[in-house]
Amino acid sequence: MDTRLPEFPRLEISGYIPELDLLNNPIFTTKEKEFLTEFYEYMEEILEKDLKALEELNYLAEEPIQERKKEIVANFMKKLAEKGYYSTVIDFEEYEVGNVTRNALIALALCGGFWSKNSGRYINGNWSIEMGRLAGGTLYCNPVNYKANEFQRKKFLIPVVKNGLMAASAMTEFKSGSDIVRIELELDDKNDTVIANGKKLFITNGVLANYIILYGRLNSGRLGGIIVDTEHQQLKNYESSRVRTYGMNDAFVSRLVFNNVEIPKENLLEGDGLDIMFHQLTEERLVISAEAIGDSIKKMFFSHSFALQREQFKHKLHQYQIIRFPIAQNIRQINLFLSALINYTREIDSHPQSASSKIMASHGMGLKIQTSELALQSSTDLFRTMGGRAFTEQYSNQIALLDAFCMIHGGGSHYVLGDAESRRLFKTT
Repeated sequence: MDTRLPEFPRLEISGYIPELDLLNNPIFTTKEKEFLTEFYEYMEEILEKDLKALEELNYLAEEPIQERKKEIVANFMKKLAEKGYYSTVIDFEEYEVGNVTRNALIALALCGGFWSKNSGRYINGNWSIEMGRLAGGTLYCNPVNYKANEFQRKKFLIPVVKNGLMAASAMTEFKSGSDIVRIELELDDKNDTVIANGKKLFITNGVLANYIILYGRLNSGRLGGIIVDTEHQQLKNYESSRVRTYGMNDAFVSRLVFNNVEIPKENLLEGDGLDIMFHQLTEERLVISAEAIGDSIKKMFFSHSFALQREQFKHKLHQYQIIRFPIAQNIRQINLFLSALINYTREIDSHPQSASSKIMASHGMGLKIQTSELALQSSTDLFRTMGGRAFTEQYSNQIALLDAFCMIHGGGSHYVLGDAESRRLFKTT
């Protein structure tokens, strides 16, 4: 059954907004704009059909759609991998834009969408599917690339980066959330085998993943990281199930259970688990910041377009200050955060050691929180602009109203994190 009301037409973006056009933004270099242009073209020609198919499935009720979504999402990541858009950890020499900046640009475009001058229409973004790319391409690939030996790289990294196999990072737990110093999952070293016992929650890609980097207490002591081959989700004593969230309808957020799961010891990554985890956290925060900025851009396009089209009490909505002013304010904030984001990613690309510094980690956390809050505010302003229509699934799905709500209350943004070097990162506003 289709849940849409025929009286409410699909909301189309009706105009181009120069202030939200990344290719028109002076903050970007020529090479960065060229990379964005190439990704936009690929998105419109190859990826848009899948993005629309996922949206259409969200309108269906009383019909199983999960298996159909799984197939679309898995193929989507393979398409990204074909062009080096899934993960940016290898093949640096093929690009004139740094890998962290490329990662952020992909997130901006895939979440925000863009106005296509070629077709004269707006290509909608999807934050949910970008979260799947982040989970596999960054949260899994970065730490594996950092610590994997040659055997592990060949078996567990290259197939993900090159072929787009689904991957995930299992850190968050039921009791501790994203407070990694309180992780309780047990990893017991038994000769040639490591036995995993425990549960993980809110693991994006969990029910889809071929490979999972799993964090736990090694022999009840320090944290360790080990790669789990799920054997296409058929691994003995391993269970995965999808967690339904208010937003992020196309992200396969999952619950994982490990009950005496035997993992070959050769899959264990060398080094301390905290060090392995923190190696990717700064880049993750910047990529999530890019996602939130992209989502805010999308919300502003919809707010602006609806305000121009909709009439109330013989006036267009954009003539009311309560509608017009928040849109203008959010656009200014978007561009301020965009400038900070790109300067941070360029700094890490130029000086890779800065990614592990306390200052950059703190800046990344602060930007992630502020941009997520901006995305939530943009969603709230759009909800108010659309009025009662925003209560209907057809508009909530189309513009993903609740995605930002999921992000602002998740992702570890409001936790204090610490590592083995007593690094402490607090929320700053």
